[in-house]
Amino acid sequence: MPIACLLVPSFALACELAERPSLASRPVALADIAGLRVEDSTAEAARRGARPGMTLREAVAFCPSLAVVTPHPARAARAAEALVDAMAMVSPLVEEAAPGTVFADLVGLVGASGLYPERGMVEHAVLEAAPRALTPRLGVAERRFTAYAAARSVTAGGAAAGEVAVGEAPARYFPAGAGPASGLEVGEVGEASVPAALRIEPDEAVTFLAGKPVEWLPLDGERRERLRLLGIETMGAFALLPRHTVEAQFGVAGGRAWLAARGEDPTALRPRPFARERVIEQAEAQPPLVSREAVQLTTQQLLGRALRQPRAQRRFVRVVRLRAVTEDGRLWERTQTMKEPTGDRERLWTAVRPLLEYADYPGPIAELELELGGLTAESGRQGGLFVDRTRVREQLDEMVRHMKVRYGQSPVARVVDVEPWSRIPERRHALLEYDP
Repeated sequence: MPIACLLVPSFALACELAERPSLASRPVALADIAGLRVEDSTAEAARRGARPGMTLREAVAFCPSLAVVTPHPARAARAAEALVDAMAMVSPLVEEAAPGTVFADLVGLVGASGLYPERGMVEHAVLEAAPRALTPRLGVAERRFTAYAAARSVTAGGAAAGEVAVGEAPARYFPAGAGPASGLEVGEVGEASVPAALRIEPDEAVTFLAGKPVEWLPLDGERRERLRLLGIETMGAFALLPRHTVEAQFGVAGGRAWLAARGEDPTALRPRPFARERVIEQAEAQPPLVSREAVQLTTQQLLGRALRQPRAQRRFVRVVRLRAVTEDGRLWERTQTMKEPTGDRERLWTAVRPLLEYADYPGPIAELELELGGLTAESGRQGGLFVDRTRVREQLDEMVRHMKVRYGQSPVARVVDVEPWSRIPERRHALLEYDP
């Protein structure tokens, strides 16, 4: 199974509920940033009429016992990083598609010759590393979208652990904490009654996806609304349509969604380029910082401490990220990508200082964090007397690496010969991503 998806539905609301366990049995609504409307709500609140989009006054009128919580972006950002770190404990190729949705490439990690040879070991490893208070769900499948649908199909408090029929294909659930380390095998039922992971075999994907709603497909709201008006409510009905008809109505995005509904999602993972190569320093301020001079002085101290860490010594830095958390939990974050990697403190400070001088902070800062990312193996650079083609190639490679760190993928392609003897020009050459 090459792809895993770690998912926390209603992520911002789940982060607030994790901090307030006493609200687990009550109807809860998450207010928007302005504090005027319902951003999200629990299933119990939705059953009583408190739905997203309503004003808070309307929601309380429908559900007098409704508990309203406010979002804390800083808390959600930390929880999102914890999910990414949980996946990175298992696989080095991790992509954060959205806060609360993390994918990992498991190629070479599962199977008889992988690090997780036994069935259920990789699920157990991910769920053990993930924060349990968020009640994450894990889906494992051959394709990216199928793994996402598998994770979204795991219901909290729903079916018991064990082998459960989904459509006509058997789906295997693993309870939280289950796996080879706990003595539980696939199909056995442990003490936990809430399934935490779902694995879909390649030959089960089509049947599994057939009954899922089309709202899960990677389409925008307007296209999903058009599908609803056409009476297409399940992925199975959507997959029965001819592909050319779907693309004529919904464009290229519709064609990708059609493949996803058939278990043939071609979307590849885009791993974070420097997920593990980073150095982080933090500082808490009591009382909170209210002046720019105090913020700049604290940042200078964090930069010096970060460069003195063993991992950063004799290495160059590509990315500097600053994050400030106010005393009421609001978040301010900026990222500076260096045009040329450097390990010099003065050059790094020159690049970071404008971010602080012109920053508009959302309030007094109680916590400040500095991260050095994209660490390279270089410790120095020797200049040459003559600029030759080798130096030009090195500069091109350096530029591509810089753009790949900044945008997540290489924007440069190279032409390769495929069928130079072909009479059709389009078949003679192909474009491949240039990755130095």
